Amino acid sequence: MTTIQAIILGIVQGLTEFLPVSSSGHLVILQNFMGIGEGSLEFTIVLHLGTLLAVVIAYYGSIWNMFKEFFLMLADIITLKGPMLDKSKYRRYIVYILCASVPAGIVGVLFEDFISENFGSLVIVGITLMITGVLLVLGDALGKNNSKHIEALGPKKSFIIGIFQMFAITPGISRSGSTIVGGLLSGLKKEEAVEFSFLMSIPAVLGSLLLKFKDILAIGASTSFVPLIVGFLCAAVIGYFSIVLLNSIVKKGKLYYFSIYCWIVGLALIIYNILIRL
Repeated sequence: MTTIQAIILGIVQGLTEFLPVSSSGHLVILQNFMGIGEGSLEFTIVLHLGTLLAVVIAYYGSIWNMFKEFFLMLADIITLKGPMLDKSKYRRYIVYILCASVPAGIVGVLFEDFISENFGSLVIVGITLMITGVLLVLGDALGKNNSKHIEALGPKKSFIIGIFQMFAITPGISRSGSTIVGGLLSGLKKEEAVEFSFLMSIPAVLGSLLLKFKDILAIGASTSFVPLIVGFLCAAVIGYFSIVLLNSIVKKGKLYYFSIYCWIVGLALIIYNILIRL
C-alpha cells in the first residue's frame, strides 16, 4: 500500500461511504479499472474507523446522550424498573437503532462473503447503481411533507429501515441512500432521516470491524504506519464534509443529483461490459 493509494482510497471511502453512490460499488470499479482494492485488512479497518470518526464528530450530541442513557437505562433494568423508554428520547433512539440493525446483522454475518464474491461484477454493479438512482428519486418524492422525529419512529418502522440497509450489502446499492429512503418512507423529516441513517451505521460498522479484526489477529499486520495515518485522516476529513454536504442536499430535495450520477455510471458500466464481450 503506497501513500498515493492510501490518499485515493481514503478520499473514495470518505465520499462514497456517506454520499448515496455506494462505497462497495466504487471499490469494485477501482479494482477493475485502477487495480486498487481496499488493501490489507488493517487498512480496511482504519478507513472505516476514519468514517466512523466523521459520524461521531457530526452527531456527537446525539451519540453522547445515547451513550449516557444506555447506562442509565441499564441501571433501571437491573433495578427491575424496566427500560423506561419515556424517560428520554435517546433511550428510544437506542432501541430503534438496535431494531434497525437486526436484518443487516443477520444477513451480513451469514452471506456477506457470498454476496461480495458473486455479486461484484461490473455489470451487476452497473445494474444496482441504476437501482440506487431510482431509490433516490423516490426519496425526493417521499420526503416533501414529512414531519416525524426519530423518537416517534417505533420498532416496526425501524426494522423496515433495517431491511433497506440489509439490501445495501449488495455492491452498488448505497447504504446511506437506501436507509435515508427507508426513513423518508417511514415518515421521518429529511434531516431526521439522514441522522438516523448515520446513527444506525455505527453498530453496522463496528460489527463489521469486529469480524475483520479477528482476521488481523490471526494473520498479523502488513501495512506500514504512514499509509494507515494518511488513509485514516483522508477518510475522516472527507467523510465529515460529505455528511454536511448530504444534509444540505437532502433538505433541498436534490437527491436526484446523485440519481443522475448513479444512472450515468451504471449505464456506462453496462455498455462497457457489452462492448468488451463483442
